[in-house]
Amino acid sequence: MVRVRFAPSPTGYLHIGNVRTALFNFLFAKREGGKFILRIEDTDLERSKPEYREACLEDLLWFGIRWDEGPEIGGEYGPYLQSQKLPIYEKHVRELIEKGKAYYCYVTEEETEDMKRLARAEHKPPRFDNRGRNFSKEEIEKRKARGIKPTVRFKIENPKLKMHDLIRGEVSFNLDEMVGDFVIQRADGTPTFHLAVCVDDGLMKITHVIRGEDHLSNTPKHILLLEAMGFKPPQYGHLSLIHGEGGEPLSKRIESVSVREFRKKGYLPHALANYIALLGWSPGDNREIFKWDELRKTFDLAQVNKSASIYDPHKLDWINGQHLRALSDEEFARMALAYLKEQKLLKYDETLVHKILPVFKDNVERFNQLPEKLEILNDDLAYEHKAVIESAEAKEIFKTALDILPLLKGEGDALFDDFVNQLKLKVKAKGKNLFMPLRIALTGKEHGPELKRIFPIFGLPRVKKRFELVLK
Repeated sequence: MVRVRFAPSPTGYLHIGNVRTALFNFLFAKREGGKFILRIEDTDLERSKPEYREACLEDLLWFGIRWDEGPEIGGEYGPYLQSQKLPIYEKHVRELIEKGKAYYCYVTEEETEDMKRLARAEHKPPRFDNRGRNFSKEEIEKRKARGIKPTVRFKIENPKLKMHDLIRGEVSFNLDEMVGDFVIQRADGTPTFHLAVCVDDGLMKITHVIRGEDHLSNTPKHILLLEAMGFKPPQYGHLSLIHGEGGEPLSKRIESVSVREFRKKGYLPHALANYIALLGWSPGDNREIFKWDELRKTFDLAQVNKSASIYDPHKLDWINGQHLRALSDEEFARMALAYLKEQKLLKYDETLVHKILPVFKDNVERFNQLPEKLEILNDDLAYEHKAVIESAEAKEIFKTALDILPLLKGEGDALFDDFVNQLKLKVKAKGKNLFMPLRIALTGKEHGPELKRIFPIFGLPRVKKRFELVLK
């Protein structure tokens, strides 16, 4: 069975790169009838925060990703927080040392930094020269006497390696040129990322690892480490990085591309999933709009390309707008109202807001644009183009409108039609000269949703008040 994992570190909020990795793993697992495992890599005890872990779980669930094994639901291969598995990592370190696959290394951090500086000065990769392998017993005892605490390093004995990447095809590595022996346990006894991820992938029987190309150089280390521990390495696929509009790599620390920020801006989760899926994947038929179920049926890892993806917020807005307009009026009102309440942006009567929200469905790209639209419910309007409503012709329209309102008998759209038909018989203004003053008087703005839809929602008392206010 296919088993994939998403393994975020709780050192910040999920960003667009994280969530694309989660999405591609999730879609791949579902297409293959496999399992999607969530694992929290929180061995960086200084930077890992419980609040980030909780936010990660919450954001994934909001996004529409539900894990088959992981925190809160458990599973056969737990625990799913690395901080709860330190004795397991220690056991594997000891076994590697006993097999001669790893060794205690008494090279200091300062010496390692000196090696890197020298390599950079010679325009070479900053690799470790493996000197700690060959220290004599006397040298080791001297260093112990100086209080130097050892790291544990994995021995690179087969430095040349080839692998088939699920996205990039054949890739070759020479670890002698790249890194040398690498640390799997820090001097304080905690495991490094390399050790923890390999132990977990092995014990959890992960079959496929789909992750960002920034991990490509780690993959040969992980293959060798997994094999040394007796595990069969999974198949690997490395996704291209996501770049900004100017071609620069998007920083993980940019708050504006966090899932939390997308939620705050009022994007629909399935619209965000739709957009993110297209960052590196194409269905091959130029189609751009997908519902969640359609993504699950259509996604194919073989159609993921290795070119860099460009994050385009305007395209995201367009896709979100398409999904908004596909909602029924009731769905739109329910979801928009929930957003306004969650973000504490509901300023007017909830029943009235619920009624008027569908009017704006064709005029917004995301929910955070609604508060400005809802300002038409504020009776203290700031009028655009005051000259339009201050003319003698406009005042005649408003005075006549006040005379007509008590005579109206229609309901819904018919109410506005009845109002306009009677108004046209009594005033000279026609077309734009009639409707623009009406629009500004009733909404304060030159452009907006159809007056026919707003009129019955406002109700005659509010309409009357608006005309009275504008005459003042």
